[in-house]
Amino acid sequence: MSISRNNLPRLQAALFLVLCCLLLPLTALGQEIPLPQPAGVVARCFDGDTLMLADRRIVRLAGIDAPELAHDGEKAQYYARQSREELTRLAKGRKVRLFAAGINSRDRHGRIVADVRLEDGQSLSDLMLSRGAAFYYPHQDQSPQFQERLRGLQEQAVSGRRGLWARLLSLPLARENYTGNRTSLRFFPAACPEAEHIKPRNRIYFGTLMDAFLAGYAPARVCPFWPAQP
Repeated sequence: MSISRNNLPRLQAALFLVLCCLLLPLTALGQEIPLPQPAGVVARCFDGDTLMLADRRIVRLAGIDAPELAHDGEKAQYYARQSREELTRLAKGRKVRLFAAGINSRDRHGRIVADVRLEDGQSLSDLMLSRGAAFYYPHQDQSPQFQERLRGLQEQAVSGRRGLWARLLSLPLARENYTGNRTSLRFFPAACPEAEHIKPRNRIYFGTLMDAFLAGYAPARVCPFWPAQP
């Protein structure tokens, strides 16, 4: 059977839909699904959540975010350098395998998004959260089991004041109020103008910074409150 060029986009869309329908139940059940070309060796860590493999593929660690390094005239955020150093210690030169964390295996920048695991099976996302070297960054397409695992690890790191949490939660900003968006799972300083655009039914209010993090929300990109690197 021949397929015309006009019908090709429809066929591709249909195949993608079928793949999504097959993948979501498996990830929801917590089954580990290797991505295409799952094996690699870590050549470089750009920051605390993004690395490059020896074959030059760029991989974003699923489910976490790290403080931003200096760029475009902006100073490095607190713990950004330590976060990159921690990921470098854990991963550089090591063999890894890439597993699906949800439906989307690429982000809007074209980077691979994966649960990256070392040869002994340990997840780099897990390790970074456990050490307080990164924070949980949820996405609606990620499997519930994957997200709950990461959220639990962050809660333990917060309780133990590990890594970045020791200083961050001792600053005055930790006692300020924050507003979350139930749809995006992001939160904003209460005074951020962007918070006023959240529909009332989607708003959730946090009395402290720790409340927002423990609820499983992550900082929004606008109205940044994170302190600069000393």
